[in-house]
Amino acid sequence: MPKWFVILFAFLFGAAVGSFVNVCIYRLPRKLSIVRPPSHCPHCGATLTAFDLVPLLSYLWLGSKCRHCKTPISPRYFFVELLTALLFVTAFNRYSLSLEAILISLSLAALVVIAFVDWEFFLVPDEAVWALGIFGFIRGLVSEPNPYSVLVSLSGAIFGGVTVWVVGVLGRLVFRKEAMGFGDVKIAAAVGVHLGLTWLMLPFFLISVFIGAAMGILVAIIQRRSLTGYMPFGPAMAIAAAVVLLSPPSVTNFILQIYGIYR
Repeated sequence: MPKWFVILFAFLFGAAVGSFVNVCIYRLPRKLSIVRPPSHCPHCGATLTAFDLVPLLSYLWLGSKCRHCKTPISPRYFFVELLTALLFVTAFNRYSLSLEAILISLSLAALVVIAFVDWEFFLVPDEAVWALGIFGFIRGLVSEPNPYSVLVSLSGAIFGGVTVWVVGVLGRLVFRKEAMGFGDVKIAAAVGVHLGLTWLMLPFFLISVFIGAAMGILVAIIQRRSLTGYMPFGPAMAIAAAVVLLSPPSVTNFILQIYGIYR
């Protein structure tokens, strides 16, 4: 199958899923159904038609405003659809046109939901975490259809969750305040299902810490506040998980080599 066709399919598929990701980002933290009512303008309540819901294009030809009440639409909607589409393209480029590529892509969509919701609401939606874990579990069965793959996935989930939980407990004892939320524990467990009890867990944790520190410093500089303020760690973990899932083995091996673990 031509490479351009795979890329086009991945982009359109990702943009469509990105539209649903926007629904999840808005509704899940507000405890609203992601099915009912149909998509509507949150300001005037008008039900949106197919003309209003074409991924990426509707935002542009409507001039980033509601067709009914002319209220500006947040650029986040366009950005999330574009981001999801590009993540799908990267996944299909990495894993080719396969069931694994689809499972990885849908897992990335769940990570986008987790990152945006946690960043805005300091909340990790259980639905997105469950989706991430289930896609990882199915991926393990597809890659290695035997009981051992189940054991590897479960071991990775336990290791990931327990590791972050221990870090949180130690952080609370040392800093006398909440260091890691239980949502972070759930994210690590779901990512562990994907990575299994393998050395890939180490790059995931290392990249998470690096990105979390960089984000914390950047936010502190922009907002002119101290570095001791609370900041959600979910987005950093989501980005790290995406990097590990999408990177070729040479990248993760390089990270392990830095610490003298992989030769």
